[in-house]
Amino acid sequence: MKKLNLPNRLTLSRIILFIPLLVLFILFGYFKDINENMNLIARTIILSLILLVFIAAMITDFLDGYYARKRKLVTDFGKLFDPIADKIIVTSTLIFLSVNNFMPIWVVVIFIVRDIFVDAFRILMAKNNISVAASIWGKLKTIFQTIAIIFIILFAIIGIYYKILWASWWNILLNNIPTYFALAFSIISGVLYFKKVKPFIKSK
Repeated sequence: MKKLNLPNRLTLSRIILFIPLLVLFILFGYFKDINENMNLIARTIILSLILLVFIAAMITDFLDGYYARKRKLVTDFGKLFDPIADKIIVTSTLIFLSVNNFMPIWVVVIFIVRDIFVDAFRILMAKNNISVAASIWGKLKTIFQTIAIIFIILFAIIGIYYKILWASWWNILLNNIPTYFALAFSIISGVLYFKKVKPFIKSK
């Protein structure tokens, strides 16, 4: 078996990080039914761990791309599993936030539907040996989506522990603004991607 290079090991580590993340999601739901004091402490700790695991996963995402480009270590494994690792971590976290009322479900649905269509287009083009590079809009979407998730979890921790009202100006500024920027960039990048592949789809 061929040894994995550094970017591929980072990608694999991100996939592995989904396991503790999933366990933490389940534990967070379990402690909803525990007495209030235990609930408060446990959920604060669990959310803090979720935040740390998510940040660690996003760091590996940045590093594997950085080293793959810098050292020219782009491989078929990386091309296949890097986007899969991203989707597993980000989509599962978005669903968790939505289920626990930390993020509007309609926002999460738009993110997921957009990604499904873009991935379907990408697979279609790959089958025909046509590569469509990620646009600046897609990269901005990823950046703002990551920022939004981090701030939402952070404010969830603060809100649970200190019982701060969610409708505060800090919440509006630090949560909603990056979320809606990510949403806008998600839609824009999805539309632009569709325009790039539309001529090929029509020819079929």
